[in-house]
Amino acid sequence: MHKLTRYLLITVALFSVAITIPGINLMTPSQAASADLPLHYPLNAVSISLLQQTAHGIAGGYQITLRGDGNNIYSCNGKTQQVPTIDKKALLDLINEFYELHFFELADSYSVKKQLLLNDDNTLATIATKMLDTGSKQLCIQLADYKKCITIVNNQPAVAAQLVKKIEALVGARFC
Repeated sequence: MHKLTRYLLITVALFSVAITIPGINLMTPSQAASADLPLHYPLNAVSISLLQQTAHGIAGGYQITLRGDGNNIYSCNGKTQQVPTIDKKALLDLINEFYELHFFELADSYSVKKQLLLNDDNTLATIATKMLDTGSKQLCIQLADYKKCITIVNNQPAVAAQLVKKIEALVGARFC
């Protein structure tokens, strides 16, 4: 009976921490940023999109969509064109960066600027200002049925702005 108890405890321990295969650690559901974030999915179920929205009345928005099936699109001023196929390794590296930068844990929007003010009585007051009529970029990644989007304003958050630059460089985006 003692061996059976020890076997069960080891089995439970393996499923509550990272499952280890020599040289590889696989995530368990408890380690995912979201309970809905899939841990296994086909490459053709991946889609990354970037939508650049200009401030009110200013032309120049564009959209880039990268798909794991190779059907990549760049749209600008109502004109859509195919983007050459992106190497699978380059796409995998980009997807890995979403994980490395904890993209799935970021807030959904950065259109509110928060700051502190020092009052005359030496107390701090927090103010939040919604940035209206400013350009923004919406960056989304879809992994099977799970989708996460964030709105980037004034290159914030900086980690997401880095991803935007890499996506633009991958497709050789020509801005409108």
